Amino acid sequence: MIFSRGSTLCALGSLLCALCPSLCALGEAKPGVDFSVSEHGLGSLSFNGQSLLASPHGGELQSAQSLFRNVTDAVLDKSSSPATRSQTKDAVDLTYPWGNVSCAYSKKGENEIVLHIGITNSSKEAIPDVSVRLMELNFPSVPEGMTLEAGMFGFGFKGKPAQMGTYPLMADPEFVVPIVRVDYGNSTLNFCSDDVESLVGVLYPTNRPANTSYPFLVACRNIGPGSSKTFTVSLRFGPSASSVRDLSGDVLKRYADKYPFQVKWSDHRPIGAIYLASSGIKVPTNPRRWIVNEGKIDITTDEGKTKFREALLKLADASVNVLEDCHAQGMITWDPEGQEFPGACYYGDPRLTSTLAPEMEFKGSSPSSTVDAYFQRFRAAGLKVGVCIRPQQITMVDGKPVQGVADDQHAAEVLKSKIEYARKRWGCTLFYIDSTVGKTHAALSPDVFKSVADAYPDVLLMPENESMRYFACSAPLNSYVHHKITSTPVGARMVYPKAFSVLLAAEGYRPEDNDALVDAVRNGDILIFNCWYQNPGVSKVEEICRRASSASEDRGQKSDNR
Repeated sequence: MIFSRGSTLCALGSLLCALCPSLCALGEAKPGVDFSVSEHGLGSLSFNGQSLLASPHGGELQSAQSLFRNVTDAVLDKSSSPATRSQTKDAVDLTYPWGNVSCAYSKKGENEIVLHIGITNSSKEAIPDVSVRLMELNFPSVPEGMTLEAGMFGFGFKGKPAQMGTYPLMADPEFVVPIVRVDYGNSTLNFCSDDVESLVGVLYPTNRPANTSYPFLVACRNIGPGSSKTFTVSLRFGPSASSVRDLSGDVLKRYADKYPFQVKWSDHRPIGAIYLASSGIKVPTNPRRWIVNEGKIDITTDEGKTKFREALLKLADASVNVLEDCHAQGMITWDPEGQEFPGACYYGDPRLTSTLAPEMEFKGSSPSSTVDAYFQRFRAAGLKVGVCIRPQQITMVDGKPVQGVADDQHAAEVLKSKIEYARKRWGCTLFYIDSTVGKTHAALSPDVFKSVADAYPDVLLMPENESMRYFACSAPLNSYVHHKITSTPVGARMVYPKAFSVLLAAEGYRPEDNDALVDAVRNGDILIFNCWYQNPGVSKVEEICRRASSASEDRGQKSDNR
């Protein structure tokens, strides 16, 4: 049989389309986002011709297990019927025994698809949250992803995405700006809660070990009985080099407007750390394990208490000299209550100093107690003073302190009470807040620290375990010496440009981190160093601060000369 050239090409084209439909689709690919809506959700979704749905089933709107609760709420049935096409154009509905969830799809510009999620609660009970699987996207290779979360101890967002598949990416607006970034091949996708009201998440892959298919979920909170709420989320696409700000600058601004930066602390000079006791001290006459005189003290007699007082004030004077050598702004004392019961340390309750360390109240022939005289030595030198506090409440059981469990409902009031006591008695304005975790060992709600900051805007709060939003009202403490944290997380500064951290540098720095710490200080971070004795870290911290100051002055001069 003889074929003409044209008929041969047509036949070849038909064969290729039959063998690989995606090649034909690429030939007709539209630039930017392209999608269609089926009876049950998205029928197709592509960006620059790259299909992101393995099948129409991947675009179905589905009910999902709650992202907030481990156990399904027994009051309301969360099961739903399959999604069905809505009478509204490009929308589908999920029907529950308690009400309805609708999702309307629309295109914004060339590179964005917007999903308007409407929830109607027809029941007589409030619904804490509704979680919905919006779609399951299939990527050409294992993607990389990240959120802007600072994470516990600052291990979270470092500015670079990491390969996905090991853990889900969740962005809860209570803690962090709700954006999940996914990088795949030559494109980037930002999954955003546009109104910063709902949690967005990209969960575990469904096709291990390939790890290329991921469910995209949203969780919407607080739908009152007999009411309706609308939530808006979006998928924003761009080239692989696109930054979070490039694609979602409006969401960053909206979040910062909703949770504004309120830290009013202008002094960024270093802070000294003082530990008055040590668990390594084991002297029967020194049950609080004080380190003065190498622990060889006797607080069981008035003569011994007098010597303890003299030694403690001598330590204070030596610390003042170290602080002045380093041009520090002040100091934090971790344990004015001692460390008699290591299992409960650091106690973090200055109100219990007289109970846990009664020798601190000893006056002898002086008008002031030992502990009051100790703090006064620093204030007299023009230095700020501070203490370690905790959001947990101590209960004395059989004469021993037992730390309670912190919770979002009571932690703020516990902290306020401790701050008020230390401010009034010793003039404290620096507060390291230890163990800022709740019952589930997750970080306490940022609302706790906002409440404290609202009540005491003239103090510096330094919580141990942070989320990104903590930076709006505090300067979280992270450990350089333990975890090599060398700066405020990039994600925090992306939302709050003036955010800063307190970095525990102990006895200085490793040579390879010198430049990183100089940059950190130049950008506003504060170093904490051991100051109760002379150590090599003092000169190292002073050097870092001097270099940072010189770099800032050079920048200012260059700016003036332009």
